[in-house]
Amino acid sequence: MERKRSPVEQQAADALRRARRLPVGADRNDLRQLAVGLLWLHRRGMDALLEGRLQGFSLNRALSETMVD
Repeated sequence: MERKRSPVEQQAADALRRARRLPVGADRNDLRQLAVGLLWLHRRGMDALLEGRLQGFSLNRALSETMVD
């Protein structure tokens, strides 16, 4: 079972496919770097989102525990 790709991941995959069809050179390298950059930003954004949710969860939990006391 394959997971559904996000629009950013799909765009990066499309850029890599286009790059493969180009001859070796600057244009090909530019597309490859674009794809790698998109994936890096996407993954860093997902990490930051998850981290923020975890921090929010622990903060809400700490607040609810102090309210009980």
